[in-house]
Amino acid sequence: MYFFNEILYPRKEVFIFLSVLFLFISLYSKYSGRVNRSVFFLFLAAFCIFLFAAVADPFLYMWDERFHALVAKNLLLHPLKPTLYDNPLLMMNNERWDMSVIWLHKQPLFLWQMCISYKLFGISEFAVRFPSVLLSSLLVIMFFRSGKILVNENVGYYAAFLLASSNFLFELVSGNLATDHNDVVFLFYVSASIWAWLEFIASGKRRWLILIGLFSGFAILTKWLVGLLVFWGWFLYLILNKHLRKQRSQYFYLLFSLLITCIVVLPWQIYILRNFPVQSSFEYKLSMDHFVRVVEGHQGPWWFYLSSLQYYYGALAIIFIPLGLIVFFMKSGSEISTKIAFISLPVVVYLFYSIAKTKMICFPFVVTMPILIFLGCLIDFVLVRAFRIKFPSLLIKAVSIVFLLLVFFYNIKPLEIDQKHRIPEDKNSCIGNIINNRQIFTRWAKTLPVKSVIFNLRGRSYIDCMFYTPFTAYNFIPDFSQYLELKSKHQEYTIVIVNISREKCPDYLKNDPSVDFVKDITSCCDC
Repeated sequence: MYFFNEILYPRKEVFIFLSVLFLFISLYSKYSGRVNRSVFFLFLAAFCIFLFAAVADPFLYMWDERFHALVAKNLLLHPLKPTLYDNPLLMMNNERWDMSVIWLHKQPLFLWQMCISYKLFGISEFAVRFPSVLLSSLLVIMFFRSGKILVNENVGYYAAFLLASSNFLFELVSGNLATDHNDVVFLFYVSASIWAWLEFIASGKRRWLILIGLFSGFAILTKWLVGLLVFWGWFLYLILNKHLRKQRSQYFYLLFSLLITCIVVLPWQIYILRNFPVQSSFEYKLSMDHFVRVVEGHQGPWWFYLSSLQYYYGALAIIFIPLGLIVFFMKSGSEISTKIAFISLPVVVYLFYSIAKTKMICFPFVVTMPILIFLGCLIDFVLVRAFRIKFPSLLIKAVSIVFLLLVFFYNIKPLEIDQKHRIPEDKNSCIGNIINNRQIFTRWAKTLPVKSVIFNLRGRSYIDCMFYTPFTAYNFIPDFSQYLELKSKHQEYTIVIVNISREKCPDYLKNDPSVDFVKDITSCCDC
């Protein structure tokens, strides 16, 4: 079950060595004029970096990775029925996304991708993260190609280079940031839809219309309606382009792609509304509530996301991004309608999320492609002028490589990664408790009766318990009515109480010899 974890985790430093090696080869190839080779090795460098992220921690993170991992595990048994509690022995609250039976809190595509990963690698933390590793690495190629279409090969390479060095993306792939793999997959499909649109504009080949619609549909099936972003840019492009705005065929192409998106998205929405009407209606309303009210305490001022640019793109992003945007507008050989439409993508997203009442750090990261292309333009602007200086060409190339390496290590923040992902010596720390729990749960899976129900787990470690074991688990002691329900409807189950002695339990549990009290002490962390 945990083969890849056991093989890769002790050897994770190998991925650091390989990523640095491939990075050097990529940079050398770039300044030797071998563009395709440089992009290929940049892809390999990114793949190794994100593989390191996937094996950096031998446990599931509290928010929200453990929930996504468990729902994906349950989907293996019934791909069209997302459940958090797959075997609910007691009635649960469907309005609690962290304790519901039917789990529709997120759209399902990224969870289905985890299922495929489970099939390939077994159920483990590595398998949870591998789809994010692969898709994040493929973004390198998409960013390169998009930057090349809009400006030139250099800009495409620098945009891809910045993505490969993104500390924020690294932490999403590792599961360390809330919404984790959901936002990685969302970034991929939204970026893919924009890339396909740029390819269509550049080539006019109609096969790209299908991909635009598919990728946009996949984006919506991952998170929600911001996946339609490409159609905003496309429509604005048509309105601004004096040669195309009067051609009905151009609007037909847009509507054709939008139809494909609807064909991808609507079957799942109709299915859940028919089969899980209460839960789906609640989740749709909750999605809308994010815009009109503060949900779950996630609040902030209107400038929340502008002040967060430093976390996505570095401390000086608030200065460099506008400069890069200006250079993009001046340097890009694309039509002005294309440039304005492309620039509008991050502007619209940031405006939308800034107006929304609920603020979550990952929301606007979905428009990383245009922003990194702007920054790629700025890097290209600087380095092109450096090559005009009358110094030996070899020296300029060497200085450029050193400059890019400094940018890379500044972005990736290796010291911060080491600090965040180093296993703490204090076993009573939150991470120490999670690791201890993992060991306990894997032991329980081998020692406790197959039909056991676990009670009184601390915080939300009941999620981890259900991921690592076949048991149903709860974070409370059953009251008398729940006890009677279990005894009458589920007599074959062994009731297991943890973190409390028999003497301190209510009489109906204390006096029942069939109730098992486990001495293992689980997490004191309430997260």
